[in-house]
Amino acid sequence: MNKFLFSLAICASAAFSADLTVVAMDYKQEYPQRYKTIVLRGKKGTAFEATTNANGIARLSVSNGDTYSIWCDGITGEFDCGFGETWQVPHDAGSGEIHVYYDDDRFDLKGVTFATGKAEILSSSFKILESTVKGLQKFDTVKVEISGHTDNVGGLEYNEKLSQARADAVRNYLIKKGIAENRVTAVGYGYSRPRGDNKTEKGKAQNRRIEISIIY
Repeated sequence: MNKFLFSLAICASAAFSADLTVVAMDYKQEYPQRYKTIVLRGKKGTAFEATTNANGIARLSVSNGDTYSIWCDGITGEFDCGFGETWQVPHDAGSGEIHVYYDDDRFDLKGVTFATGKAEILSSSFKILESTVKGLQKFDTVKVEISGHTDNVGGLEYNEKLSQARADAVRNYLIKKGIAENRVTAVGYGYSRPRGDNKTEKGKAQNRRIEISIIY
């Protein structure tokens, strides 16, 4: 699950740009997010990009007097690690520091869908799957697990088989796109790891999902 917090301290200056230091850590603040691309996007259409070093630190010079969102890279491609949050860099900003805390070791492959009761991937899924292929090509030493999850309709054995077949289908898609077989495993968990309440339609929808996790 991706999570994000930030703090922003600004020092006043008459400069036309702000020199920002971004410190990126995991959510527990135990490990630096090393060699990750950080992008600050302004409402005025500007974008500023830097890569964190071995200590999870990146330095950017951005235009002041703008409001920014923050984006990070991951194995499914770029994602909004601010989760819709924005903040303003004042006109008199000279320097500042942003602390970002997020975990990118597991992602929902939102938008990956299948024919009802089958493991046939629907064409609407291809966009997120192509982003995942690009992410795995970029992080070419990462190994991942594709996990299939279902609601409880149909019973235990049925859902275990269905979730495994769907996870296998996603794995096969990635392999056909050039990702090495030994980098991708597939596991079907059936309804053993529910995220929502299977007594409600909303909960069932939350439980029907495909996840991708980095294997350390």
